[in-house]
Amino acid sequence: MHEQEHRVRVGYQEDFSPFAALGASGPEGLAVEILFSAFEQLGVKTVWTPLSLEQQIPALLQNSVDVLACLGVTEERKSRLVFGEPIILTGGALFRLIEGPDTDDSIVTPAGGPLVVAARESFPNSSVVDVDGYPEALRLVSQGPADAAALNVHVGHHIAEREFPQEFGHPDSVFKEIFLAPAWPPKHDNDFREALNDVVTVEGFSKFGTQLGTAQGDDKR
Repeated sequence: MHEQEHRVRVGYQEDFSPFAALGASGPEGLAVEILFSAFEQLGVKTVWTPLSLEQQIPALLQNSVDVLACLGVTEERKSRLVFGEPIILTGGALFRLIEGPDTDDSIVTPAGGPLVVAARESFPNSSVVDVDGYPEALRLVSQGPADAAALNVHVGHHIAEREFPQEFGHPDSVFKEIFLAPAWPPKHDNDFREALNDVVTVEGFSKFGTQLGTAQGDDKR
């Protein structure tokens, strides 16, 4: 490993529990735990930078960070970034109000997330509108302009319970499986990426990949 790689700048989404979040003592979450362990085994020092959903890819491409801790893998993103091995399996699901209609004529989803294209493909007869983040998507459903929010099934459940307690039911299924993986810009050190991949694959996906599953997790109501 080169000298500059002994201190790696890691970007992570600041409000993406249970996978990554900015906690009281710094970065926390399942993906953070996996990468902390991997970097420690490689003897690499890290600087962790919290980012919003919309800031992540620009920060990586503008060299503000060296790697993103966990990003949803999509074909569009693969055309711009280089992904490591997947470490977590999750998915996209529709969040509806417990007392609301079981319809999906109008669907909202975060503009910077991986579900805009997937939602339009999965629900061709629906109007899919991208909005500013998870709380905004849930707010639009809560207040009525939208029928459902297309969100990561685990993160959506966490934020719904925090911001809109007892309003949203937990989805019964996912419409799109999503793998989360570390991501690099096109120009990066391949040897370092492969070294991290080897450690993360053993410590990450084999240990945690099936723990969360998709919609049938322990947090289901």
